[in-house]
Amino acid sequence: MSFSLPEILLAIVAYLLVLFLVAHLAERGILPRAITHHPATYVLSLAVIAGAMASNAIFELAYRYGYGFLLYYVGVVLMFLMATLLLLPLLRLCRVYQLASLADVLTFRFRSHRVGAAVTVAMCLTLMPLLALQIQAVADSIHILAGAPDRLMPSAQRQDTLALMFCVIIIVFAILFGTRNLTSERRNIGLVTAVAFESLVKLAAMLAMMWLAVNEIFGGFEGLNSWLAATPEARTLVEQPVAGDAARVLLLVFFAGAVCMPHIFHMAFAENKESQDLRAASWGLPLYLLLLALPVLPLAWAGMRLGHDLPAGYTGLAIGIGLQSPGFAALAFVAGLSAASTAIIVATLALANMCLNHLILPRQLLQIRTDQSLYDQLKWLRRSLITLLIFAGYGFFMAVNGKQSLAQLGLVAFTGTLQFLPGIVATPYWAAANRKGLISGLVGGLATWFLLLLLPALGFPQPEWLATLAAQWLSNQDHIWAATSLAALGVNLALFVSISLLSSTTEEERVAAEICSMDVLNRPSRRTLTVHSAREFSERLATSLGEATARSEVARALEELQFDEDEIRPYALRRLRSRIEANLSGLLGPAVAFSIVNRCIPFAAKPGGSTEDIFLIERRLDQAGGQFTGLAAELDNLRRHYRQTLDNLPIGVCSLAPDGELLLWNRSMHRITGIPSSAVLGSVLDSLPTPWRQIIGNFLREDADTILKREVALGDGVSRWISLHKASAGGDPDGDQILLIEDISDYERLEQELLHSERLASIGRLAAGVAHEIGNPITGIACLAQNLEYVEDPSEVHETARDILKQTGRVSRIVDSLVNFSHVGSGAGDTHLEPCNLADCVDEAVHLLQLDHQAKPLHFDNHCNREQLVLADAQRLLQVFVNLLGNARDASEPGGRVQVRAGSSEGRVTIEVEDEGPGIPAELQTQVFEPFFTTKEPGKGTGLGLALVYSIMEDLGGSVQIQSPVGPPEHPGTRVILQLPVSNYPRDFRL
Repeated sequence: MSFSLPEILLAIVAYLLVLFLVAHLAERGILPRAITHHPATYVLSLAVIAGAMASNAIFELAYRYGYGFLLYYVGVVLMFLMATLLLLPLLRLCRVYQLASLADVLTFRFRSHRVGAAVTVAMCLTLMPLLALQIQAVADSIHILAGAPDRLMPSAQRQDTLALMFCVIIIVFAILFGTRNLTSERRNIGLVTAVAFESLVKLAAMLAMMWLAVNEIFGGFEGLNSWLAATPEARTLVEQPVAGDAARVLLLVFFAGAVCMPHIFHMAFAENKESQDLRAASWGLPLYLLLLALPVLPLAWAGMRLGHDLPAGYTGLAIGIGLQSPGFAALAFVAGLSAASTAIIVATLALANMCLNHLILPRQLLQIRTDQSLYDQLKWLRRSLITLLIFAGYGFFMAVNGKQSLAQLGLVAFTGTLQFLPGIVATPYWAAANRKGLISGLVGGLATWFLLLLLPALGFPQPEWLATLAAQWLSNQDHIWAATSLAALGVNLALFVSISLLSSTTEEERVAAEICSMDVLNRPSRRTLTVHSAREFSERLATSLGEATARSEVARALEELQFDEDEIRPYALRRLRSRIEANLSGLLGPAVAFSIVNRCIPFAAKPGGSTEDIFLIERRLDQAGGQFTGLAAELDNLRRHYRQTLDNLPIGVCSLAPDGELLLWNRSMHRITGIPSSAVLGSVLDSLPTPWRQIIGNFLREDADTILKREVALGDGVSRWISLHKASAGGDPDGDQILLIEDISDYERLEQELLHSERLASIGRLAAGVAHEIGNPITGIACLAQNLEYVEDPSEVHETARDILKQTGRVSRIVDSLVNFSHVGSGAGDTHLEPCNLADCVDEAVHLLQLDHQAKPLHFDNHCNREQLVLADAQRLLQVFVNLLGNARDASEPGGRVQVRAGSSEGRVTIEVEDEGPGIPAELQTQVFEPFFTTKEPGKGTGLGLALVYSIMEDLGGSVQIQSPVGPPEHPGTRVILQLPVSNYPRDFRL
């Protein structure tokens, strides 16, 4: 029974066309999303690990190690059962930073492009035996089906044209499969679905082969049991599995392969960003591998029952030939073809990405032209690298020349990838590891593997002492591969650990180690960028990516973050920078992306404020929701409690970085300013609307830490009164600033009403004196009016009229003074600053006080310069002097003196009102300006007079102080010192 070569080649092309059709339908959305995005599809795609090793070489392991062949599956199963220890941390790291390969991860962790280059070169070298394994499995199967098994023997001049043709076909489909999606941001749905379909085909073919073999050869499972009972050599073969250290080494090798093999890493992390899918794989993949392992022993026994001369790796084909069943042979060939083809496609795709991102682009081996589409250039580079890698695998296959079996090639490849396990484990779990130790360990371990395992696989003689070493370590000279694995891993670990401990770790490595070890991996830092808008990103990146690519990448990042292209908030720009770097990392690799972003969009030399982006950290903690447990959950609850307390305070609280970025804005700030937190958090102070930008900015620049009262004009004649307080976070004057704003508008209105009531009460107290003062001129007017009735001389009439007008003017002056006094400050926000004559204002206040004839007789001495002008509101300044002079009169003895003096210096006028009273105790001087505080007897004062003085002076831009005592012990006295700005009349002023 044989097939013709055209039939075989046509079958290969047809099968690959079916895979391509599945991928095409998935990408176009023709296949239902429920299938392409189902977790089972992702789980099945991970079965790419079951390449020709699982479809062909596994039979050789079964013949050699009996039940020990299960260690191949158990190693993979253990890795996925322990997903939370290693796979999930790696997945989170890859998801946040768009890392698509093992080289990307180690480059990110150890912050060196040399690490990426070393890992890439080493991975290409260790994968050559695996690629040769896949090519050899398919090429030999073609020869067997074509009836030429003699070509399987080693030959000095082995030329396998069909293997080359198979490689060419695979190159075409690998290019079609793998180079459509250039970034690792989203899952390559076509590739994932096609690999999942291949896994189903492989499993179905293996199970169908088992069913057919058991029924055709043994007559059913009962017949199989009977044959086993009657065939001791078959039972003995499988009941003597590999044991001891060799078994543990075999388990370790396959355990490491589950995460170190590039095609597994690619499907597990680059083509998946969902942790729930990985959790599903922790039980789904073991179930699949269990089903895939079921046919191995029945098929191996069937091959033993039939007896054949083919290598053990082609047991399925041997059974088909023995049964003269083309269908069975076709199933065996399809199982091997599907396993080998997807392994080659995914492995070379992963290796091509690694070579491009860590060898070609960082070293500029090929110049990227900015005047052409970056995406097209990268696509053709990857296609070229895929072609080169497949041909390299073919070259290794030719170099082996059939000297090694499939299982031996597989063990060589898996042992080589074992050398990457220390670096992967150290990424999340050993912060002291550094790049020097990693590279030294890799070089030492891979050199040992190369000399003792790879070169002998190519036909070079193996050292004789290696068999002795295997016998001493593993009690079996045949386990040379295991002894070599232990030796290489031991050298690797010894160099890695010792050099890492003896050499220093850079700051970048320490930061990366901390990031990799955290549950929430991206610890955002708040640093000041040199760009100030999203539009500038495109301009800066165009120098490295080209204008079209730069615009496309910036637009994509803005869309993902849901930001507008006019975005200017610093925190948003930092997030945009991180997103662009992550996207470029998936496109160009982390080393190149880091270099481009740091060069085109650098941070300012000095960080602006604290090193962590508090707002962004808070946001991510809120998004985490109920994912915390234990102490972390308690700390998060405490954080939420304090955050809610701070947010619900009745006083406005905001925090600013030294560069003016707003870090905190609670609800009261929203209520006071009318600006929601979502509009200002992460923005700069200068972006606040008027008048809050000026108010907050001016206050932060002032030396005073407190402003008790400041008026805010909100427009349309509406005003708000606030008090402001500021402090430095952590006591560092150069650090973040905390600002408290309290709305005192209601308090101010109540105070104005109380003070106006005080003024009206003062008018009431003056009423008797006013009546007396008005009564005299009124009596005079009445008498003069009566005399007019009898006066006939015109000159006397005119004289009497002048006397009446004089008395009337006296009444008008008294009434005007009283009305002006009563109207002072009757409403908030009515201050009108203009030049005022200081002496005249004092005279007016003295005149008002002298209207009260029941008050103590006192001498008021006004020593103010008659030409001295101050910038004030005349009516409000009159209120100040009435209150101060009235208090001085109340405190003085009858006949005492109250003196008012003034002097100017440096643009300020200092006014002193001094009495000869008993003075004010020092312990009370800090309280006298508080409302309702008085030193007078009950019923003699309201305690609002000096509070009114303080309020008015603050509105006038002045100040008020008290000194006491100022005189001899018998008359200590009190001096009130006022300060107001100097003023002058305008040039066009006329009397």
